[in-house]
Amino acid sequence: MKLPAQLAPWRAWLALLPAERAAPLGAMLLRLQPLVGRMAGVAPAPDSTPVGVGGIARRGPYHRLLLSEWAVLDAAPDEFLRRAAAGELLFSAPEPRVRRRARTCVALFDAGPAQLGEPRLAQLALFILLARRAQDGAADFKWGILQRPDRLHANSGRDALRSLMGARTLERVRAQHLAGWNAALAGLGLGDEAEVWQVGAPGAVATARASAHAAIGQSLFDASLEVAITQARQTRRLQLELPAPQVGAGLLRDPFKPPPPTLRSDVSAGDTASLLFAPRFAVSGDWIVAARQAGGSVLHAVPTSASTDPAQPRRSHPTPDATELGVVLFGKVLARVVGNGTDLTLMRFPGQAFGPPRSVPQPPPEQFNAPPGENRWLPTFFLSDRSPKGIGARVFMIDLAGQLVCWSAGNEKHAPDVRFDALADKVVGASQSANTLLYARSDGKRTTIHSLKARTVEPETIGEFAFAALQARLSSAPEGWLYAVQLTIGEWRLIDPNIDRRTRILVPHDATVIGVTRGRPYGPALVVLAADRLTLELFSKSDKRVIVRSEAPIAQATLDPSSDRLCWLTGTHELCVMNLHDSGPLLRVGPAHEADSA
Repeated sequence: MKLPAQLAPWRAWLALLPAERAAPLGAMLLRLQPLVGRMAGVAPAPDSTPVGVGGIARRGPYHRLLLSEWAVLDAAPDEFLRRAAAGELLFSAPEPRVRRRARTCVALFDAGPAQLGEPRLAQLALFILLARRAQDGAADFKWGILQRPDRLHANSGRDALRSLMGARTLERVRAQHLAGWNAALAGLGLGDEAEVWQVGAPGAVATARASAHAAIGQSLFDASLEVAITQARQTRRLQLELPAPQVGAGLLRDPFKPPPPTLRSDVSAGDTASLLFAPRFAVSGDWIVAARQAGGSVLHAVPTSASTDPAQPRRSHPTPDATELGVVLFGKVLARVVGNGTDLTLMRFPGQAFGPPRSVPQPPPEQFNAPPGENRWLPTFFLSDRSPKGIGARVFMIDLAGQLVCWSAGNEKHAPDVRFDALADKVVGASQSANTLLYARSDGKRTTIHSLKARTVEPETIGEFAFAALQARLSSAPEGWLYAVQLTIGEWRLIDPNIDRRTRILVPHDATVIGVTRGRPYGPALVVLAADRLTLELFSKSDKRVIVRSEAPIAQATLDPSSDRLCWLTGTHELCVMNLHDSGPLLRVGPAHEADSA
């Protein structure tokens, strides 16, 4: 298996896995390794018994006098006496025997219900990190399950990983388990240099001998894990992104079993997508939503590779006598904003504030310019701070006049009041990551970029430019924010705030800019739908290349602002999803393939 150079320390374990699973697990290892670190050095214990010559000294017993000095005595006795009196004679210095103290690293894992599911993926990564860490420190590695204090294993290879993943139990860690481990660890005669790691849920009670604790919990805001490692009275925290659901499920069930060798070029969903709506990628997770021609929406899971079997689609039915104004997809849950002309209903947003349907009066047209009488998805976003004293939940929309408005509700338990606010006008573009809303505003003379986080009330101005913008495209990729603003018809400016670089790019007048990407290895680039609507292209500073050629005209196209996935919808109602840097679609659905699913 070809692995990146940075994954070489863990090659012995990653090489055991199929390539589709080794790379995502390697990414988790790279994120967690700085938190784990290396084993602390142990000073050797010197002994008085010499084992050989370690150097040359000017003092010592005469039986260690160098042969060259005895030669001086034979040739020049007076010079020998003078050198002896002046302390200039040379002696061999002995090398003392060094006794290396025995070192041990013990890792104990919670296999109970508090760590079932995604936390086991972090346990798998920590197991590999600790085993390799012990090897680097010339220490013995032992591991066990907290619910089984009578078993301590000394293996760390394929069988150990399979045993760890198979050690699932519905029994929680109890006092008798901890007492059993306290006795077992005491019987091992561990020295002061030994390490005992306990890996489990946050707030778990530790064994008496534990010197390090790794707490793994689910994030409240997105599909990631919160990992906190406490060692030497210091705690380090990390938000750990998870691999795709199909990859994670394979690692949990049997890490070494290769995925089924199914080849798939298209998938049938049985739903005809509407050409009036651009599909939307999920804020977190690998799903996409498209409007149905018959009303409502259909959700598709985006596979991680073309050989992965797709999950069954999920459907959202329309609300009678109401217009759908905006949607936001979280994982595979679709949040919606619908209106009937007098009231708006916000439903299925994460949390209690807007999870159950909440009806609010629709603001007057001068405060909220909504589409009249027809379905049209306005840009819609959602931020939530669920901490006890947090801000609460906020639903944002950009209306037809370019106004950014907000409905907010606090964290009160009993039906908190919903407040409406107009946050900004003349908004020319916006993008959302899991916990941040980024939007661009242009007043005709200058353009400003604003960042609003889930735990802050007021937005922060993070960019200011002395030119007007007609529209903006914003990217929230893990590598950092990236802006693309349109100065005039056909002229765009790419701005990378991480390195303060601005690039001028010319686009044909009739072409449509879909989004902006870092476009590796070509650098920042625009994703452009050509004027003939048959090709999608990448425009960078020094290169232009076609990434999609369609036989049918492309009606809608969407770029995921937090990744490099691209979706397009053709005039034949066929929906396709691909990664910008891979060949072939990851997902392909449409009415032309309905017969295949029958």
